[in-house]
Amino acid sequence: MSRAKFFAIAALAIASVSGPGRAEEPGEDRAAMGPEVLHNPTLERTAEQGILRAVPISIELPIDIALRARRVLVHYRLWGDPDWTALELRRNGAKYEGAIPCLEISTVTGDLRYYIRVHDAEGRVIATGASRARPYLVTIKHDTVLEPGQGSGAKCPDPADCPAGLLGCPSERVVEIACQSDADCEGGTTCSWRGFCERADRRKNWFTLGVQQDVGAFATAGACSLYSQENEGFACFRADDAQYTGTPVQTNAKLSGGLGPTRVVLGYERLIHYDTTLGVRLGWAFFGEGPTPREGTAFVPFSVAARATHWFGDDLFARSGLRPYAFLTGGYAMVDVKGSTVVRENPLAPPYQGGNDLEQEVTVWKRAGDGFVGAGTGLAFAWESRRAAFVEVAAHAVFPFGAFVLAPSAGVTLGF
Repeated sequence: MSRAKFFAIAALAIASVSGPGRAEEPGEDRAAMGPEVLHNPTLERTAEQGILRAVPISIELPIDIALRARRVLVHYRLWGDPDWTALELRRNGAKYEGAIPCLEISTVTGDLRYYIRVHDAEGRVIATGASRARPYLVTIKHDTVLEPGQGSGAKCPDPADCPAGLLGCPSERVVEIACQSDADCEGGTTCSWRGFCERADRRKNWFTLGVQQDVGAFATAGACSLYSQENEGFACFRADDAQYTGTPVQTNAKLSGGLGPTRVVLGYERLIHYDTTLGVRLGWAFFGEGPTPREGTAFVPFSVAARATHWFGDDLFARSGLRPYAFLTGGYAMVDVKGSTVVRENPLAPPYQGGNDLEQEVTVWKRAGDGFVGAGTGLAFAWESRRAAFVEVAAHAVFPFGAFVLAPSAGVTLGF
């Protein structure tokens, strides 16, 4: 067919999107389309094109779609090319026009596939013509096998005399396609937080399994009084393992502390931006529980924490390597910390408990909690984009039974 007739077929689009070619028979399920599908005329359309010649495309949108349309893209793939390329059609009055460049058609014969997607001002796909699963076809043939008059017309001009926008010359290739959601993207690409379709193996959901060892410190001044043991989470024990219930003299005792519970921790984090995750971690203490103070509450091994994490680097979740980070956290946890102090018996008070020396060293357990807030830092190493190991340390301020707790932990994470 003549080039003029070929362009006329390409221009058939009233209440429809059309272009040269025929719809490929489905070999797989139809790809997800936009909210409105623009249909081709019912007449069977086939097209053949000579090598080194442009494939012109012209569409005229229905009025309701034209009022919302801000960008019309043609996605095409040459025979033998594994990748799709996007070109933007230029608006010309009521039509959108353009051409798949003849310099790209070159001398490659075979089926050229293409489809059309219409975007609004915010990047949403509001209409489609064909799809990646069922594209339009234009068969590119060598001039020697074309029937007389088919595929005629001027071949590619000299690139030096080929300004952008001239029919048959290189069109403006679209590097970034705006989007509002993943549904506006195709071919394994997703909608990035910048609002453009991108191809990245970035996992947004991360599950964590680790072990945490609490280490605490607390003030021991007045820790072994009956009031402190009954109301402030302390429990003091003499060398013979009997709980101390004497009458100590108030002293300026130093800080004490030691190991707390050992926990297994299961967590989930959601990547909400390139460098930010929000998550929750559930823990269970299986070692390090101390004795329950007199009139105290039994130890609860369960813990839960919410956290917000900032990752330092350029889009770390799109690749493997080191991932440094810092985080804020808070939640519920009981922490039993073991320490020691020296108590001096008040010689003027009537003895409440026998067997106490005037001065003796006792073991002190502090049941801190139940709430905590804190911050921490860590380093993860991803040996691939979806698997990583980490080490971190957090500093917790525990209340209402106060203590200062360091919580180092290590484990692995798996992304989905």
